[in-house]
Amino acid sequence: MSYSFTCPIAIRVDRVLQRVIGMGGDHVVCDGNRITVNGKPVDEPYVMHGEVNPTTGPYDVQVPDGRLFLLGDHRANSNDSRFFLDEQSGSVAASAVLGRVQKDFTAPAVLVTLGGLGIVLTLVGIGLGIGGYTAGRRARRPLAGPAARAAWS
Repeated sequence: MSYSFTCPIAIRVDRVLQRVIGMGGDHVVCDGNRITVNGKPVDEPYVMHGEVNPTTGPYDVQVPDGRLFLLGDHRANSNDSRFFLDEQSGSVAASAVLGRVQKDFTAPAVLVTLGGLGIVLTLVGIGLGIGGYTAGRRARRPLAGPAARAAWS
């Protein structure tokens, strides 16, 4: 799960997006190579470059009730709970969460549909342009004189 939340003052940004690794009462441990929550290893296929804990040492925390232990996907460049272990075990108040990120394919589907519609409208416009040009060329033919009319009859 990924959540958007207001940050502790030490981070100095308004909002960040990080994953919830532990909730109130959970025991989060990292030995430097792997993270466990309540003794169970956490499978993290989303971690960039497979780096579980590249910049901090091992940690062992008990997440206080009503709080969340958060880690970013790009651990080498993530200012997350690991850097605030002295402040309530690095946790953030659950009340600071602004929203939950959902997997949603609506936007890509809408973009593909609009792109397809744009292509169709462009082709129709080109076709109408060619038709208009052709019709205009036919309308500009000089009118045949009396001698030409006699030849057609």
